[in-house]
Amino acid sequence: MTAKRMAATIAAALVVSEVLAAVVHGVLLDADYQPFRGSLLRAQAGASMMLLPVAHLLFITALVWVCGRLNFAGGVGARAMKIGLLGWCIGQAPLWLVWYAEQPWPGNLLVKQLALEFVSAVVVGLTIALVGGRRTAPARMPAAV
Repeated sequence: MTAKRMAATIAAALVVSEVLAAVVHGVLLDADYQPFRGSLLRAQAGASMMLLPVAHLLFITALVWVCGRLNFAGGVGARAMKIGLLGWCIGQAPLWLVWYAEQPWPGNLLVKQLALEFVSAVVVGLTIALVGGRRTAPARMPAAV
């Protein structure tokens, strides 16, 4: 993957990631988070909220870098699922499981977080697969005769 293609893939996946995070955590799970505002969750958005896009940028950059070095077989849908599953397994799933182990989240909230984050990861994977293109295997040297 060229540097230009990698930058475009990171930018596109970051935008998709930010939109999905806002929809999932700001809209779909907002009512579930209400009892925890002011105790486990910050009551108001502040300067520390600016760290979320930074965290997403670091994760997306690493994921795109890794995916640019792997050869995912299959069409765009299959590659999207593989990239999404990889991202979810190394990013979101461990994060929410650690939070659940450390914080008194209800189990049903954890299940919702994991499920919605998986769907988000697949959509981000689709973005990476579409914008990043397909990695081609290096050319093989002809066999000596």
